[in-house]
Amino acid sequence: MKLAILTPTRNRLGFLQQNVASVRMSSTAPLDLEIVQALHDCGSDDGTAEWLRGLEKERVSFSPGRVPPGHARNLAAQSCQSDYLMPLDDDDLLLQRTAYHFVKALEAGPARWAVADFLKIDQDGRYLPGEDYYGWDFDTADEMLRAIFSGRHFIQGNVCFSRDLFEEVGGYAEMETAEDLELYTRFVLAAGLPVYVPMVSHLHRMHGGNVSREVDKDRYNRDLAEIYERHRSELQARGIPLELIP
Repeated sequence: MKLAILTPTRNRLGFLQQNVASVRMSSTAPLDLEIVQALHDCGSDDGTAEWLRGLEKERVSFSPGRVPPGHARNLAAQSCQSDYLMPLDDDDLLLQRTAYHFVKALEAGPARWAVADFLKIDQDGRYLPGEDYYGWDFDTADEMLRAIFSGRHFIQGNVCFSRDLFEEVGGYAEMETAEDLELYTRFVLAAGLPVYVPMVSHLHRMHGGNVSREVDKDRYNRDLAEIYERHRSELQARGIPLELIP
């Protein structure tokens, strides 16, 4: 079996070096699992591109300039073959047994995608108490969709999924933000609930350069409305309303 970890990057050399080191420390025994990190550089000019060209274990691809994050992840996924895929932001850190637990759960079936918990750290890697993220364990797919489209539930990089499912739904959409939530909405519609794996998948770094720092309530509502509009007919057929955050 093979797992590809998808990491787009741009001008994050210091964080990225720690990120790649964390993936290399993955421990998968006794599972017969090969891990490859597929890194896609989006026009870095801070030395990141040069450092990436010197890597030997990772699969590296390049765009000449900025591209939407979903498109960058699609390009990373296309750069290598694998049975499973997992996104990991370039400023985050993977835990050693994350790949093992995710793939073991998916191999057990029948779910085709999985979610877990994650912790938040500051820019220097210090744990931020009281800001843990917990994956929700829903009873039905419609219950999960209602929670998403009422702004009560979101999913970030704490996800692993089969390549078959990813390709079946068409990969990431061309969105500047919330491209991950849009993809996971299609996962729910196409394959039902994920399996919840009770572990911490990664350390999510909070710092001044986070893309999500500019996502306030109004931007989140716009993202929800755009995702809902993309899937309006299926969601309305299932009785799922759009309830924006007041």
